[in-house]
Amino acid sequence: MSAEPLNLSREKKRAFRAGKFPEDIITKDMIREVTCTIDCAPGTPNYKEFKVTEGMLFTKVPDNLTPSLEFCDMLLKINGKAVTTKKQMHEEIYKLAKSNKSHYLAFTVKRIISCERLELSNTPSNASVRKPASKENTVKPNTGYNYFKIVLIYFPKSKLGINIKSYADSVYVAATDNAWGSTTRRLLFPCDTILKIDETLVTLYIERPVGTAAILFSHSVISYERKSLDPLIPGDVVQKFAEQLAYYEKNGFQDPPPIFRGYTKDYSSSGRVKMTNTVENKKIRSDDINPAILKPVPPQMSLKK
Repeated sequence: MSAEPLNLSREKKRAFRAGKFPEDIITKDMIREVTCTIDCAPGTPNYKEFKVTEGMLFTKVPDNLTPSLEFCDMLLKINGKAVTTKKQMHEEIYKLAKSNKSHYLAFTVKRIISCERLELSNTPSNASVRKPASKENTVKPNTGYNYFKIVLIYFPKSKLGINIKSYADSVYVAATDNAWGSTTRRLLFPCDTILKIDETLVTLYIERPVGTAAILFSHSVISYERKSLDPLIPGDVVQKFAEQLAYYEKNGFQDPPPIFRGYTKDYSSSGRVKMTNTVENKKIRSDDINPAILKPVPPQMSLKK
C-alpha cells in the first residue's frame, strides 16, 4: 500500500521540522515522553551518525540504536541532561564514546507513535467479535483476536511501509517494511486487519489474530495468490477443443507436415513411439482452491467428536 504524505503547506512542513506540530493534526494527548536506555560498547556510538532537524527530530541514527529510537523522535535529554542543539547532542555523545568504556545512553524523546490494547467493549462495530458465529469456511471466525489502537503520523519524507489485501469487506496487512523511516514498522504485523482509520489519518484500529482458527484464516487470505492458479478457460475455447477431439476420434491422428525442407530420416518403423486408440475425456477448467486452506485441521478445531 502506498500513500502520499499529508497535504501540508510549506509553513506546516517547516513547523514539523522545528518540532512544532500543528495542533489541528496532532493533539497533546497523542504525544508521549519516552526514555530509551541503550547499552553501548566502548568507543560507540559515532556521533557523526546522528542527524536531526532544527527542531531536534531524529532523521538518522546508527543501525544498532533502532530500535529503540524511531524516525522523527524529538530529542529532549541525554542521560538526564537537556539537549537543545545539534552541536550539544554531538558533544554529549562524543564525551561518552571517547572514554572507551562500556556505558549507557539514555535518550529522552517525545514520540507521537504509540500502540495501546483495547478492551472488547471499545472495538469498532466491524470487529469480528461483534459478528455472529458461522461454520462456513469462507467466513472469518469471530473469536481469537486482540485489538489495538495505533496512533501515528505520516511525517514528511517518511513512508507508510505496508502492503495490503482485501477480502470480504476487510483489509489485511500482507507485508510490512521495517526499514528506518517506515511509519508503521513494529506496529503492524502480517495478518493484522485494519478496521478503522479516523478522519485525521493518524489513528488506526487493528484486529490481530491470536487464536488457531483466526490465524489460519488470516494466513490463508494473505497467502492466496490468484495469479498462481490456472485461469478459467472460456466456454468457446472448450467447445473448440471438443470439436477438434471429435474430429481426431473420427478421422484419426495424422502426422503433421515436416518442418524441414531437406531430407529427414523416417522414424515411423523405429518403434520408439507407440500410438494408442484409447481416448480419455478430460474436463478442462480450474477451480479456485487455495492450497493454504488444505492444511490438516488441528484436533482442537475438528468438529468430529
